[in-house]
Amino acid sequence: MQQIKEFYNPITLKAQNIKVLVTGATGYIGGRLIPRLLANNIDVRVLVRDSSKISHKSWYDKVEIHEGDLTKIDTLSDLAKDISQAYYLIHSMSDSKEYIELDRLAARNFVKSCPRISHVIYLGGISPDESEISEHLQSRIEVGKILKDNLPTTELRAGPIIGSGSASFEMLRHLSEKLPVMITPKWINNTVRPISVRDVLKYLVLCLDKRPLDTMDIGTSPMTFKNLMLEYCKYRGLRRYIIPVPVLAPSLAAKWISLVTPITNSLATPIIKSVINNIYGDISKSLKYFPEIQTLNYYDSIKSALEKTKMEFTETSWNRQKISFEYRLSQQKGRFEEIRIAKTKASCSKIFNVFKSLGGKNGWKAWNFLWSIRKGIDRLIGGKKISEPDRNNLRIGSDFDCFKIEKFEDNKKILLKMNLKTPGEAWLKFEAINDVSFSYIVMTAIFEPKGFWGYFYWYSILPLHKLIFKDMMLAIKKDCENP
Repeated sequence: MQQIKEFYNPITLKAQNIKVLVTGATGYIGGRLIPRLLANNIDVRVLVRDSSKISHKSWYDKVEIHEGDLTKIDTLSDLAKDISQAYYLIHSMSDSKEYIELDRLAARNFVKSCPRISHVIYLGGISPDESEISEHLQSRIEVGKILKDNLPTTELRAGPIIGSGSASFEMLRHLSEKLPVMITPKWINNTVRPISVRDVLKYLVLCLDKRPLDTMDIGTSPMTFKNLMLEYCKYRGLRRYIIPVPVLAPSLAAKWISLVTPITNSLATPIIKSVINNIYGDISKSLKYFPEIQTLNYYDSIKSALEKTKMEFTETSWNRQKISFEYRLSQQKGRFEEIRIAKTKASCSKIFNVFKSLGGKNGWKAWNFLWSIRKGIDRLIGGKKISEPDRNNLRIGSDFDCFKIEKFEDNKKILLKMNLKTPGEAWLKFEAINDVSFSYIVMTAIFEPKGFWGYFYWYSILPLHKLIFKDMMLAIKKDCENP
């Protein structure tokens, strides 16, 4: 089986030539788990309600797909045929009574449809010591009980998962970046046990080599939620003031979070309610049965998450299957991306020659006086001297006008990181994509803000961006199509 390229250190499993079922394949954990299973020569069947939701995944044509819904038992016929072990990664992120009932129904239908599974691996949440816990955590605990009462099960219980794209981490990231002063609920001083997503995935994969182990907590050293935020700020070089007050109700805090961050209110509510208790857990069992896993400390988990974010957009390329628009502005994983796509009859080599001609004495094709002003301001505040690109010898690390080349694939892609002083990091990415009778030009402006001033800077220059890059794309297309 062809291995899937992923940004992680592969795990070697004893289990070989087995077929496993993964539920929750469209979710955050499921989508990251599947490539790791495939890399270990594990045959994978995924349960999804709509296969089109995973059609963009690199592993789409390397897994067996069962379209079905765990809340509808009649769609689960032969779900577990020839399956030896299964991952149960289904749970709702809502405190709605309806969703709690659906979680219960899904777990019961899973049990009915998989009566001969030898091992179920379930990812739940650490149970707090207090008697009063959130309905969200109660539901996750109940699902684990349904599975364990009926099937051989290992239930891994985790606290906040630290990884690019996880709801907990994105909430923490946006609050820390955007708010120099935070008025917070007093329970921000409650203790939680964070864990890197990298380590969660290690536990999940290595469970295939273990017998069912009932229930165990996983994680690194406990920290208060306040210290999670302060440690993030320390890593990013941000000065923040956090002032706990006794009056903010969880529902009000969730609404505030949904306003300040991309996390929706329905997603923020269960996260907030999950940290109103101290969540220590007891990791002695996981240390005993998984001595090979040396968990990342929280600081290194932040570093891993942010580095992976940059790796993803550095390595990821567009292809013609993904193209369905001409312009898109989006914010994801702490970055803004402004993408423009144009269709042309020019060849990829012709397009790439135009890319290589940009900048320096040739200028940037549109609004060049604004580029000159921006570079002049940078020199006045101590920025680096800008040199002419060596267009016949471009490679990773080469200077390219006010940028440095971070990725270079001849006739395909060039990624430029800006050298000018900004409250954040900025990139320009140019791609040439071949189709049957034409090609696509893809130009992406990327900005990763640092702190409040980073966001202020981005929104201030966005109107100029829209003007400059629109005309720049038109000029590049015109040059490509000139004889």
